[in-house]
Amino acid sequence: MLEFIDRKLENAEVVAAKGRLDVTTSRLFEAHCCGLLHAGCRSMVLDFRELQFLSSDGLRAILGLAKRIRAGGGRLVFTGIRGPIRDMFNIAGFLDAFPVVDQVEPDIA
Repeated sequence: MLEFIDRKLENAEVVAAKGRLDVTTSRLFEAHCCGLLHAGCRSMVLDFRELQFLSSDGLRAILGLAKRIRAGGGRLVFTGIRGPIRDMFNIAGFLDAFPVVDQVEPDIA
């Protein structure tokens, strides 16, 4: 199961994900985030503080989202990356490829 709580910042949309981002939820994640992009969001902060599990399917969905955001001239930022989620980001090279912040500021993007 995967749930989202969205909040708007001045320059970005914050998407807090709660639950598991895996083979069964990666399409839901893509649909939710792409819906925000189609509604005019250019930059996004993914808050993974309450994400309990991340699989390779989830990483693939994140990478696809990142490509869409970059193609639109936006920026993808992460927060709440720790424990096993941080390990997955490190193994996949995401810690070097994307900005990771400790807290979300209003002008983050």
